[in-house]
Amino acid sequence: MAVAERTQSEAQRRKQILDAARAVFGDKGYESATISDIVRKAGVAQGTFYLYFESKKSVVIDLARQPMDEMATRLQGILSGDESFSEILGKFVQLGFEVGRDNPDLCALMHMSDAGESDFDKIEAHAEVSQMAIGMFQGFIDAGEAVAMNAEVAAEMFKVIMSGAMRLAFATEPKIASAEEIQRATEIVVQGAFVAPRR
Repeated sequence: MAVAERTQSEAQRRKQILDAARAVFGDKGYESATISDIVRKAGVAQGTFYLYFESKKSVVIDLARQPMDEMATRLQGILSGDESFSEILGKFVQLGFEVGRDNPDLCALMHMSDAGESDFDKIEAHAEVSQMAIGMFQGFIDAGEAVAMNAEVAAEMFKVIMSGAMRLAFATEPKIASAEEIQRATEIVVQGAFVAPRR
């Protein structure tokens, strides 16, 4: 078999396992899903799963790459504008919820699986989004538009608020409010927490 064909079939097999895992997680939830369920759905042997993934958690991390890549790309466009900190912060929250609405199952997995924050930090786009957030906070703190604080602390606090909001909107049952209502509440919270009062 030619190297190109083998590489293509390996990529197809990996995608086959990821698609099956996403479907199984959607049907059974992360906690109840087993690797046996995933390989049965994918139509591959259990050993094949382990050629591509170490664990169920590593599948979730791999599935999270696509929405994180999308978020990083779209965030660059938001941060390249010349709007006020308040406007950009609102767009940042809106972007998080848009990506969540486009991928509600992946959003739920990211916020309810046993994959911790440090696991998601291994995703290049996740680290990129974190660095962009730190840079955004630092720039607006320096300009006096953001509350004066350590930019890394601000970015981490923002991430915690967003993660909690995503959990409420997409991963918690029963729902206590619509995703739109949670988004509006999140915007109020982050504006109040981070936007410097006008003098």
